[in-house]
Amino acid sequence: MRVREFVGLGLACVMAVSGAAVADTGEAAGARTVNDAVYTKSQARDGKRLFRDNCQMCHDRKYFGPVLRAWDGRTVGMLFQTMSSTMPMDNPGALMREDYVNILAYILDENGYPDGEAELDFRGGVLDGIVIAQP
Repeated sequence: MRVREFVGLGLACVMAVSGAAVADTGEAAGARTVNDAVYTKSQARDGKRLFRDNCQMCHDRKYFGPVLRAWDGRTVGMLFQTMSSTMPMDNPGALMREDYVNILAYILDENGYPDGEAELDFRGGVLDGIVIAQP
């Protein structure tokens, strides 16, 4: 099994477990979504560099379109938690939390989500209040 296939399989397993544990986060009335300009262009630029240095060896940019579609209706916090605890595959959790959130901003940017004035913040449960939705 190639590394990319293994990583995709691992992410699918994590998604299944996350889905079972949280059942249905769904889009609550009035919830913010990734379409609400939840990251800055500066974060996405930093995330691009971090992605190139830490992620690109296993994931190409196109990998995350299907991933984001699969996470539709779940929170950015769940995706952030999965990324920060399982990646990079050879050293899970090795990056700083700010690095993971910047990589996430880059992934959103690459998939057509709008950037805004406020940074995507991993502190205080902010990410749990943002729902992944299609652009």
